[in-house]
Amino acid sequence: MNYELSPETGTPAALAAASPTSKSASTPVPRRVGRFAQTRKTRAMRAVFAGLCKYAPTVAAHLAFGLLARPPRPDVRDWHVLLRKRSLHRKLTCGANELSVYEWGHGPAILLVHGWGSHATHMGRMVQPLVDAGYRVIAFDAPAHGFSSGRTTDLVEFARSIAAVAANAGSLHAIVAHSFGAAMALYAARDWGVDTRKMVLISTFEHFNWFLDAFADQVGLSPAVMQRVRDMQVQRYGGRLDWSRMSVVDMARNAGLELLVIHDQDDKEIPVAHGLAVAGAAPRACFRGTRGLGHQLVVRNAAVITHVVDFVSGKAQGHAAR
Repeated sequence: MNYELSPETGTPAALAAASPTSKSASTPVPRRVGRFAQTRKTRAMRAVFAGLCKYAPTVAAHLAFGLLARPPRPDVRDWHVLLRKRSLHRKLTCGANELSVYEWGHGPAILLVHGWGSHATHMGRMVQPLVDAGYRVIAFDAPAHGFSSGRTTDLVEFARSIAAVAANAGSLHAIVAHSFGAAMALYAARDWGVDTRKMVLISTFEHFNWFLDAFADQVGLSPAVMQRVRDMQVQRYGGRLDWSRMSVVDMARNAGLELLVIHDQDDKEIPVAHGLAVAGAAPRACFRGTRGLGHQLVVRNAAVITHVVDFVSGKAQGHAAR
């Protein structure tokens, strides 16, 4: 049986069994999903794209391509700044990008991978507990995120950056990743040579096409124009990017890793059905559900962090979500 990690006390409580079968294909995209919020700006963009998709679809596709590649910049809190100051900070060259990399502690390496429109210290509440457990924690700002260079990025650049940081770190004991970063971690492991023993996937989605569909829904792109955007991304990398192979469920199934999948029942950005689908597909995965934390607070919850530390330390194996 799966159990819930209570956000109030951290005490395991029974969580009703849920089918791991994906329902996201028929589930409407939430009003806020994948870092694409329904704001005054996005409502204005919907009005613009409505006309462009109808009368100038090529222009619409090029504008959407550029917009999709530009991640939002979140607010950075004081404790994020202090955590960075406590780190061993270095710059790492990755192609045309200079990545900001941060490191704390000593021991086997654990890599934190943030989501789209986030930054290295978004999962910073996990750093000290992992250091106290005897690990060296590494985090980085992906291209066009945080203090790394660039104003635009994409899936391939993001994956390359994970691979570069992982190679620079040496042997990885585990990867802990959130949201878009969780899907990217599996992609980097499959196609970019990232090797690790364990992964913790928090608030992941089940297919990269869903992420693109969420973007299309938020800005009001027609399916035909969104397909042009997909084709432009494939052409940019000479076929290296194949959307038919971008199922996160399949990546998890074939990864051969110990996986811990964590997802909140009240996540309004990425429905919990996605996490259940990913966990249910992987033979060495366990699923842990939470309630009342949503998409962002889950990475700062004390009970969740304790379970992450126990999992990477081999103290908690969990039960398969099957």
